[in-house]
Amino acid sequence: MNLDQLPYFIAIASYGSLSAASRHLNVTQQALSSYLTELEKTVDMPLFFRNSQKLYLTDAGRRYLKTAREILNVVGRTRNTIEMLGRTPDEELHVGISPHTGAQLLAECMLEFTQRYPRVRLIPHEGYWHERRRLLEAGTILLALTSMNAESVPGLQSVPVYRDEFLLALPAYHPRAHRVRHYDALPVADLYDFRDEVFVLPSPEIATYKIIEPLFRQAGFRPTVAASSPNITMHATLIRTGTGIGFLRYSEDTAFSFYRLKNPPYSYNGVVAMPTHVFSEPERYLIYLINKHNMLEHNVRINSDMIQDIIREFGDMEYLGEQLL
Repeated sequence: MNLDQLPYFIAIASYGSLSAASRHLNVTQQALSSYLTELEKTVDMPLFFRNSQKLYLTDAGRRYLKTAREILNVVGRTRNTIEMLGRTPDEELHVGISPHTGAQLLAECMLEFTQRYPRVRLIPHEGYWHERRRLLEAGTILLALTSMNAESVPGLQSVPVYRDEFLLALPAYHPRAHRVRHYDALPVADLYDFRDEVFVLPSPEIATYKIIEPLFRQAGFRPTVAASSPNITMHATLIRTGTGIGFLRYSEDTAFSFYRLKNPPYSYNGVVAMPTHVFSEPERYLIYLINKHNMLEHNVRINSDMIQDIIREFGDMEYLGEQLL
């Protein structure tokens, strides 16, 4: 397997045409045809089949494509790692994150971010919202990831990146649990109908408390609270083990049974900065990655011109079209 020629195979698979791939790669169509013939002879099976003048991957071709991309990713990461050995990064990007959701978001984006900006070091600062706001105002961090109960945070510049709906979560063995798993088919409930239940709630120091707490006033009752915690993992575990019912983001975890509410609560998850801050290119790319990794049809809404501009800058029009559905 010639690593230098792996982009040939990826281009042929992407364009479905030797002529289009040759234009993209700036090599002759004859060279690509010879490469493909030799490759299929080496693996001893067809990697493409032709239908109406277009090339389509066979099962073996799909496996080869997946492996080719994985190999090129490993090569790219290795080169970046070697580049960084013994060198001081040109830039540090200090980002405030919550100890749970924010940490997970940043971890999911870190590999792609580092591949694009190997000379920029992402430095996370964990803390609950009041701590992240203090770090922003002190200039220790430039950005903070946060959940909001609206699309803006007073006194700060905010960029809502994606939207999450909170669902009423019951343990799977609860008497009122159901077997529906698909988000679009979940039953819709009135919170008032659960007034006799015991609840597990977020504690006041985290942002989601301000999203969840008003729901009970709107429903017209005060909940009986068995436990509260700022820790999302503990929160979910308390619900799973039957301490009480509560509010979680949708997942396919079979340990829970979910209801959507008639007036669903949302958190706008995004990035905040000081009012005069101008987002750098690496910062905009990080925002793009957060949006990309959380693109779920049922909870993403782009209400921000800035987000649309960022997706156009780093993504493609097909991706943007999916976002705007």
